[in-house]
Amino acid sequence: MASFLVILSSGEQRLVSSLKPSLVIGRRSDCDISVIDPLVSRQHAKVYQAEDRCQIQDMGSRNGTMVNGEHISQPRELYPGDTITVGASRVVFEPAGIIRSLQDRDAPEPVLSEHITMQSSPGQMMAPAEFLEAVADIANGIARNKPLDGLLDSVLRLCVDRMSAERAGVLLFDEQGEFVPRAYLAKSASIEPFIISKTIARKAMQENRALLIRDVAGEESINTSESVIGLRIRSAICVPLWNGEKTIGVLYLDTTEPNHQFTDMDLHFFSTLSGMIAEKLENVTLTDIAREKQRLDEELVVANEIQSHLFPATIPSIEGYDLAAYNRPCTEIGGDYFDVIATGDSYGIVIADVVGKGIGPAILMSNLQAMVRSLSNEAGNPAQLFKRINADLNGRIGDSRFITCCYLVLSPEQGTIYYSNAGHNPPLLYRRFGDIETFEASGIPLGIFAETEYDSSAINIDCGDVLLLYTDGVTECANKAGELFGEARLKTVLERSSLADAQGIREAVCSAMDDFRSGFSHADDVTIVVVKRRAVNP
Repeated sequence: MASFLVILSSGEQRLVSSLKPSLVIGRRSDCDISVIDPLVSRQHAKVYQAEDRCQIQDMGSRNGTMVNGEHISQPRELYPGDTITVGASRVVFEPAGIIRSLQDRDAPEPVLSEHITMQSSPGQMMAPAEFLEAVADIANGIARNKPLDGLLDSVLRLCVDRMSAERAGVLLFDEQGEFVPRAYLAKSASIEPFIISKTIARKAMQENRALLIRDVAGEESINTSESVIGLRIRSAICVPLWNGEKTIGVLYLDTTEPNHQFTDMDLHFFSTLSGMIAEKLENVTLTDIAREKQRLDEELVVANEIQSHLFPATIPSIEGYDLAAYNRPCTEIGGDYFDVIATGDSYGIVIADVVGKGIGPAILMSNLQAMVRSLSNEAGNPAQLFKRINADLNGRIGDSRFITCCYLVLSPEQGTIYYSNAGHNPPLLYRRFGDIETFEASGIPLGIFAETEYDSSAINIDCGDVLLLYTDGVTECANKAGELFGEARLKTVLERSSLADAQGIREAVCSAMDDFRSGFSHADDVTIVVVKRRAVNP
């Protein structure tokens, strides 16, 4: 979840948190981050996820977008604490809903009472009828399934406007048990963003009850807390959010006004709201999870369809040779890649495995496919191809990403194969007389070191010989006992099926793996390419 503290030109602050991968900032009310500012365009800027990074892009706005005081003309990566300026308003980026708070520790001197008589102004108190009307409005919003962000904003505005609070927020627990802001509203930009008294919040949680502090100066267990002193809090209310099974967070508000204190009526109203909000949050959380899963499933279906088109629809027919290939990702999208490319009088055959699973490796695989396709006719040999691809990848794919790859150039008439192996599983060459040779690695995987040198080697493929290329999903295929299929079993299958055509050999390998797994699921992508040389006129 990413959070954005919106600071309007009027000084009002509010928090926007979202799980969406793309958010639009703009003046329109239906924008994800709505900024009511005449200098802001209707759709001003877009914040979106790019792999594991968050980026911002101006959407052709009238007055432009600035990040940390600099105008942006191209997409720019966002870092925690970056300030986005749109019009006369600011939007502060905080990933994962970071909450900044002062350390709770005893201060050297307690806060002193200023001997001001604390009382609530009659004009600021809600009458019973007004109280019921406000509760009914919130209940009506829940019944009409009002979006959560709008509902929480309505609740917090009610607290700030009718209860004279200066700061109000809904804080939820994360997996580590720390408070994370889900919604936040403050009257003025002079109020420190995100900082609330964790001392007060913890006290409400520990005592598991709604907490009303009319006068902080009179609360010995609270008035020495640095967070209370630093924030100059005078009165506060904090109510646990109970969803029927557990406490999921707190509803919090406070004020620094020396002549205002919250009342029992405020506490009663706040407690009523907390139960309604907790139930809404629980329902929305379940709904959001379901919707997010559906969205991801739909995106993965599209990604799978796009990726399937990156593989060759048909394998080129090569006179005197029989070819077959197979690819099965272990999830919706995979990181394995194979291709057969006609390059003049020869053919490039490539197999590769991008480390990892998911969208990132799939994107990197598509980049590799584009580079191999574009460079296969230019590079003089496989080693030169790898050198150019490695130089292009280095520094752009992250320290934890790399690609194992084997690239062959087959000259059909001569039966010669030139190859280079960048850390990939060694292809097996079965000779018709029963021997099996391997194409060992001639260099480390692609994308690790920029100045890596690769070697090319040559080998002949004779009539009746079978070349088998594969990814580690084949040899590392595991059964329920944790045993691996291994290279020895693969060689045995290759030897026993060598008299079949390429398709038959491919099917024999897949069948042997399935029998070995005995229903145990695949943990990695599986890719196989079989090349068999036969007589020109059998």
